[in-house]
This record gives sequence, structure tokens and C-alpha cells, in this order.
Amino acid sequence: MASRKIKKKERPGFTKGKVKTGDSGDKYISQYLLSTAFKLSLIFIAAFSLYSIYLDGKVRQTFEGQRWQLPAQVYGRVLHLNKDSLLNLSQLKTELDYIGYKSVAMVREPGQYNLSKNSITIYRRPFDFGYGIENPSRIRIQTREGSVFRLFIDNEQVHQVKLEPVLIDRITSSDGEDRVVLSMEQIPEALIDVLLLVEDRDFYQHHGISPTGIMRAFWKNLLAGETVQGGSTLTQQLAKNMYLSRDKTLWRKVNEAIMSVILELRYSKDQLLEAYINEVYLGQHFANGVHGFGLASEFYFGKDIQNLDQAQLALLVGLVKGPSYFDPWRRPERALERRDLVLDLMFKHHFFDSQTYEKLLMAPLEIRSERRMAKQSFPGYMQLVRRELKDMGAASAMQSGIRVFTGFDLVKQLNAEQALIAHLNSLATQQKDKNLEAAMVISDVRTGAVEAVVAGKDVKFSGFNRALDAQRPIGSLIKPAVYLTALQRFDQYNFATPLDDQPITMKGGRGKSWQPKNYDGKFRGKVALIDALVSSLNVPTVNLGQQLGVDNVSHTLWALGYQGDIEQVPSLFLGAIDMSPLEVNQWYNTIANGGLYNQSSAINQVLSGDGEELWSRFDTIDVRIPQQAAYLLDFALNRVTQEGTARSLSWRLPHQQLAGKTGTSNDGRDAWFVGYDQQSVVTTWIGRDDNAQTKLTGSSGALPLFASYMKRQGISDRYDFMPDGVEMATFELATGNAVLGDCANVADYPAISDGVQYTSKCLEKRKQPPSWLERLFGSDSD
Repeated sequence: MASRKIKKKERPGFTKGKVKTGDSGDKYISQYLLSTAFKLSLIFIAAFSLYSIYLDGKVRQTFEGQRWQLPAQVYGRVLHLNKDSLLNLSQLKTELDYIGYKSVAMVREPGQYNLSKNSITIYRRPFDFGYGIENPSRIRIQTREGSVFRLFIDNEQVHQVKLEPVLIDRITSSDGEDRVVLSMEQIPEALIDVLLLVEDRDFYQHHGISPTGIMRAFWKNLLAGETVQGGSTLTQQLAKNMYLSRDKTLWRKVNEAIMSVILELRYSKDQLLEAYINEVYLGQHFANGVHGFGLASEFYFGKDIQNLDQAQLALLVGLVKGPSYFDPWRRPERALERRDLVLDLMFKHHFFDSQTYEKLLMAPLEIRSERRMAKQSFPGYMQLVRRELKDMGAASAMQSGIRVFTGFDLVKQLNAEQALIAHLNSLATQQKDKNLEAAMVISDVRTGAVEAVVAGKDVKFSGFNRALDAQRPIGSLIKPAVYLTALQRFDQYNFATPLDDQPITMKGGRGKSWQPKNYDGKFRGKVALIDALVSSLNVPTVNLGQQLGVDNVSHTLWALGYQGDIEQVPSLFLGAIDMSPLEVNQWYNTIANGGLYNQSSAINQVLSGDGEELWSRFDTIDVRIPQQAAYLLDFALNRVTQEGTARSLSWRLPHQQLAGKTGTSNDGRDAWFVGYDQQSVVTTWIGRDDNAQTKLTGSSGALPLFASYMKRQGISDRYDFMPDGVEMATFELATGNAVLGDCANVADYPAISDGVQYTSKCLEKRKQPPSWLERLFGSDSD
């Protein structure tokens, strides 16, 4: 019986072994795929948006906050010139040369000057004096007999001009990072032009990424056979340098692209270009990186960026591609080849003519002779600046790019250093002592601002600072404080008051006796008060001090500005107190300023990186000593330099009006001299670090150093106008009384009017000259 096949019933829409693709199935799959893609897109967009927001915050936090750990910049004094200001044009030239200005026949660009006999034209570079960047300006100064006669800014006559100060030093941050930050106004246009030519020609057209730039760089490099042009935009390079590592990964490139677009959207092209020029890595100074064109200019050439020529700019821009590979110290041939490639590009784009091109190609690299940059040029002064910053609590701001303006005077500092070195070398030969040391402090009479500090004979050594820290007995420098105490008691003392100059014995501590003696070992019986000071006699000074009281002399010293403790013993009258040269200079400055006190300090003003004033020195009128008494003391100290212990100044510096005082400690261990003219107080000290004898006195050791400095610096003659309440009077020296009539043995001195009580009585009348009859016939007396 034949079997019958049974046909299986198949489910509609399916066939055996495969899926039937009908219209409804295709629609389902399409919808599924679209839905999935849409969801993934939303997730991607959300993730990308969130990540972009994260990167945007990161970009803004760094770019708008503190981008770099900036060093504190310490400047010298800002020179303000008014009509009739004293001005030495040759000294001004020294400052301009030091800060990189070029002497030219015709002033055309910022950073140039032209000097003639009685005038100077300066094209001042852009600079921020504390009120924002001031644009470059052409300044012309005309002088007459050493003073400013007329001032011009951009051919318009003005009453005052300010000149760019000297940059003394940069105090680096805790991580050692150094940087010279340039504003757009300070960046040479030539640098911008060359940088954009080589690195990113479409910078002002693209939006962070430049496909055309990539293709052009690829083609140029292919033709040249080496890398002559970059493909990344400056914005991409900035993003990489500021925010990313140098790892060559795809993820880093993605971040770089996103950040570049964010930077372009957030900030202007000029802001980005300025940031790039200050951020780009351009070399390695031992353990520290060299970032930014400003620091690179100093690192490679020892110059400000404004003073580089086209060949030097070409080298710096060429180094962007590989500072290590093209290191001009290690690989000068590579550096030269790279520079010449950049010069070739500049020539082809008409930066200069063929003659200039050939000349530039022949120019050497002209880099500094050694890699190491000098850390400090004036370490003694900088130690004082650092201490003052610490005392005012500015240590936490040291990494925020603060700018510190000081009273530093470059010419005075250099002259002091040269005088000190020369004088110590001379003394080493004369005394056969190579262990002599010295220190100097110079301050402005009117303000007390410290203008120069020399810490020792090794002027570049940042070690023990003798000007600030050497506490040494001051000897006879103390005597003006003793005599000033007396002169303020005008009803008891005047210049003619006789003082005892006879042997005395005083009880000291622990039962010891003290017998002060004069330096020459002689006693004069009686001596006028002014002569005792001018000749620096010890015994009359001790007798006067005893009459006044140790406590009163101490209060005078504190009033003048000394801030230390004072042991209340009679030996104080002869200088048995230890002070540093800076401390001595402080209270002598009050004497030189007519009794007006100003706290001595190096720092005048501190500005934040944003230009906000953090601290400022205010000159206040603080009358510590009556003007009349201060005038009398100044009169006597002028006599010291004419006929007293400092009389050698009358031939060392002839026809000059100065005031000052010598000082010598026991056994000639310390030689001091403090002198001043109308502008500056100069304190000099010479001794040995081991406190051994030097065989020097203030007159033979420290005074010649002062004279040597003043010869170099120049002198502004000391003058004092007799104040109200002071008059010239005639005094009888035997009694100290102001007298009228024909008294013998008298002298004329200034005195405080309220203390002058005239008398007609004299111990001895002046003998009248014989009449003509007496001369003819003779006198009846024996």
C-alpha cells in the first residue's frame, strides 16, 4: 500500500532555514537602528557636552586665574624729573645702558636714546608704573649747569617725566620657576610677524584648528625635506603647553582640539597670542625650564626682547620646534642651520631686502658665553629687600608676580662697589692685611630710602651681610648724640660752653675703675664744647655726658631712630654700643635731614600682579629733634670736615661742603666714617671678621673710602639756611657767656636765640690798638 506524504503546515512569513524579509520586517529593523543611533547620539552629545563643560571650567580657571607661578620683580627707584632737578647725563647714560637701551644717532624706536652735551632724547619703552602699561613715548631732556632746564614728551613741553627703572632681580617661586611676562604692548611687532609666519599664518582666520594650515605645512616640509613649518595652530600649542602633557596619544590630541576651540570662543586672538608668547617652552636652564620669549631672550642673549635684531629673533622662533635638538650651546651647527631657514622664510616673504638677508646670514649666533645666568647682581641690597618683604607679610604673595619698587640707585651702587674694592686692595698692600673687610650703606637724606648696600669686598657673594648684620662698637660716632642732647638744653649749653678736659676716674661695674683718655693722651684743662666735638675729645665728652645723664643721651639716640636696647653705663658716651652700618645710617639720616625722621627702608611700593597697591611708603613729617638744635649740630659736623678729625676731606675733596663724623673702636678694631652732602648719607665701616686689630682709625681707614666714593659719584654741596630762632652771637670762651663790647678771647657761633643772654661784663677786655700819638711818642705805661 503506497504511503502518502503528509505536507507540514508552515507558519506564514517564514521559510525553512531563512527569514522572510518582508516590508514590515524591514521597517522594524530600520526603526530599531534609528532609535539606537539616536539614543547613542544623545548619550554622546550629553557626554561630550559635559566633558566640554569640564574642560571649559579647567580652561577658564587657569587662563583667567593665576596662569603661572610668576617671580616677584624687584625694581630700582623710578626717576621722576622736574624742572630744576639735578641730573648728571653721563650717569643717566649708565642706567640706560644697563637696562638695555641702545645709543643711536637718530632715535626712531622704543629702547633707543641719543645723548649730546646738554640734552638727551630717550624713546621710553612701554612700562607699567602702577597705573597700567604706559605706551612708548619720546622723551627729551634739556639741561643747564647740571640741572633740568626743559622737558618734552612727544615734542610737547611738560612739567615732569618718569623714566623706566632698573630691574634689580627676580625672586623666583618655590618651585624655582622663572619667567619674564610680556604684555602685548611690550612684544616687538617683528617677533609677532616672524612667529606667525613660521608657526601659524592663519592664526587670525582659523577658530583653533586649521586644516589648510596642516596641509600647507605638510607640503612645505615635504619640499624642504625637513620640518620648516608647523601644522598645529598656536592655539593648539598653547592648549598643549598650558593644560596637557607631552604624551603623543590620540586622547591628548582630542583634548587639545576641544580646548583649542574653547580658547578661541572664550578669548580674543590677542589674548591667546600674548599667552602663547609667555608660555611656550624654549629651553632648559639646568633644572629649570625656560618658558616664554621674554626669559628666553635673557637666557640666550642676555638682552631684553625689545633689543634683539632680526637674526636673533629668527633663532628664538626657530627654537620653538625643538629647543633641545637645536640647543645653540650644545649643537651650534644645528641652531645656525635652523636660524638660517627662518631667515630664508622671512626673505621670501619680503621682511628685508637681499643685501640685508646676506648680512644676516653671515651674522654669528651671538649667544651668551656661558649657559648659567647670574642669579643676583646686587645680593647685599636684595637681602634687605627680602627681609622687608618678609616683615610686611608679603611672603605669601611672592608667587603671584608682585612688583616691588625700591629706592635702589644703580650708579650709586656701582660707584660704592668700585670704591670699596679699590680701597680694600690699596689697604691690603699698605697694611699687609688681606683679611680686611668693609661695608657701606647709602640713603637719601630727604626720604631715608636706602639707595645702595655693599655687604663686603666680594660684592657678588650672597652670604654674610656686614652692612645689615655686623654688630660692631661704633666708637666716636656716638658723640653727636651726646652733644645734641646738650644743644637742646640751650639755656645751659652753647658752642662756647667750657668743658673740663682733665684726668678723671669713674667707677665701673663689679668694682672696676674706668679712666677715659683722649686719643692723643693729652689733657687741655678747659675746652669749648664745639672744639671738643670737632676734635672728638673723649674726656670732655664723658664729663658732658655725666652732666646730662646716660638716660637722656639714650633718649636722644632713640629719638634719632635707633631702635635697639641701650645699656645705661657711662661708657656709652664713647661708643660702647654695638650697631650695624644700617642702624648707624638710620639715625645719622635724621641728623642730616634737620631732625626730621623717616624710617630707613629699601622698599617704596609693592604692587600685585594685577596692579593693585599692596603696600606703599608714606613720607610723613616726624619732627624728632628741634630744627634749631639740628642746625647747630650740622654746623659743628661741617666744621669736623674742615678742621676736625675729618679735615683730610678738605684736600681729598677740595672746595666741597660736607658734614660727617669719624669713629674708631678700642685698639683700632673698627674704623667708621659717616658723611653726608645735600642728597645722601654715606656710612662706611672697615674691620676684620675675626675682630682682630686693624691699625686703622676712622680718619685713616673709613674716611678715605667715603672720599673715594664721593669722587666717583659727585657731590651736591651741603647748605643750611639758618632757621628762625637761631642767631650769630659773640661768646667769651673763658666763660661761655654771650658778650657785648670789647671782650678778649671771643668767638662767633650760631646759637638758639632764647638761650642767648648778653652781658657787657668780661673777664678780660680786648686791648685797644695804640693811637698814632702813642705810636709816635710811646706809651706812659711800662
